[in-house]
Amino acid sequence: MNDDNPQRRAPRRYTGTTTDFVLDGTTGRLTTATSSGQLTHVDLRVGKHGSTLAGLTEALSTALTTALQAGAPLPEIVAPLRHTHYTPSGATTDPDVPHATSLSDYLAHRLHQQHTNTAPHPDAAELPGDVQASTQPRLPTANWVPHPCS
Repeated sequence: MNDDNPQRRAPRRYTGTTTDFVLDGTTGRLTTATSSGQLTHVDLRVGKHGSTLAGLTEALSTALTTALQAGAPLPEIVAPLRHTHYTPSGATTDPDVPHATSLSDYLAHRLHQQHTNTAPHPDAAELPGDVQASTQPRLPTANWVPHPCS
């Protein structure tokens, strides 16, 4: 095993939550898993198996999971996903996130609400304050350093 890799080994068992939702007629399922109280796994399933939408959401899930397991703080992961605009967008069946401007926007709001210990906001399209505000709980950063191009 290479000790130079800062990525944490994924635990064998997780505690998870699954949320089914519909965004503008598009059905989806978000499964998140935690270990020791920290979000460690994100799985977003949308669209038919083999479709472009299914492939892109699987790639997004893989990227988020890899970042979380490498120690990236959740607020810094979800901030760039907020307010992205593409279809599907519009009303959702999730009472905590009643409207989203895209699947990425829905995912950012759902993860923020589920894993930062904040109450759902009446207008979930606008999170209270900046996600990176010092009043928001932050996950430990471990050895994660933002890419110099960001």
